[in-house]
Amino acid sequence: MDFARPVGMRKFTISNSEIGGPLNLKETILSAQTSEPEWAMHGGLFINVKELDGVAVKYSLNQRGTADNYNIDVEFISASSTDGIERALREHLNRVLGLRDDLLSFYREYDSEKEPLSRTFRDLRGLRLMRGTNLYESLLCSILSQNNSAKRWNQIARLLMKSYGRHIRLPDGSSSYLFPDPLKIARLTARELQSKTSAGYRAKSIVDVSRLIAEKELELAELVKLDYERASEVLLQLHGVGPKVADCFLLYGLGKLEAAPVDVWIHRIVTKLYFGGRKISRVNTARFLRERFGIWAGYAQLYLFDYARRTTVMNNES
Repeated sequence: MDFARPVGMRKFTISNSEIGGPLNLKETILSAQTSEPEWAMHGGLFINVKELDGVAVKYSLNQRGTADNYNIDVEFISASSTDGIERALREHLNRVLGLRDDLLSFYREYDSEKEPLSRTFRDLRGLRLMRGTNLYESLLCSILSQNNSAKRWNQIARLLMKSYGRHIRLPDGSSSYLFPDPLKIARLTARELQSKTSAGYRAKSIVDVSRLIAEKELELAELVKLDYERASEVLLQLHGVGPKVADCFLLYGLGKLEAAPVDVWIHRIVTKLYFGGRKISRVNTARFLRERFGIWAGYAQLYLFDYARRTTVMNNES
């Protein structure tokens, strides 16, 4: 995705004084832990296109400085000159990058030699938990992530956007596809969706969920108001949504920080660090994280996930 700087490009800066805590933009965006398609990279910039308040906006981010003393340079251009776009983009970035999360409190609470999680803090300082800003998109991406690598589910999500999303052109001459709305996907059969996206068995779940949303039998915004347990119960009733997918959406979509998705990496690292290698189920692993870390369980999962991927000894364990 080319990011030229035509007339109409606007800029602003976010400083560490506005955030009040460390930030490592690169680690955050490349963490492979999110429920929206990954951002593009070009010339050292992280680039994304999103519809904000009904207007398509293309923006780039670049961090200058260290994880504790930094500026984030933001440049953006939109398909409309609406005055509120900068305000909407600032709010979008606050949410999607977790800029309001009090990371220093997280570090202080678990900074103990007796706490295995603390050994991840030095190398991952400033890693923040990304959230989705479109609940439907977040739920579908969570479903696509089931038994899939980050690279693979992102490929499927992009095919979904290209096949069924709205094609938009921006003032810099570039174009992009927005995420489709549930009405469009609800009209499809699982076979039609599979033929366009190679979503596999997940296609049926995507179509079924889209129909429930299109017919207003499932109101995703209402789940935000529910507590973790009740929201989880609703999600687990959906076709193709198990505990891991539900927790992905609860955490990265709904922003319920007590949720802790457990995949093979988390299962391995938790059993190694906290149970001496004794095997426990993934359901019990998720419960352990929620009980031990409370409202920081999602962050604990994020840091342990990255730590597990970096620890070579984990690659040889089942």
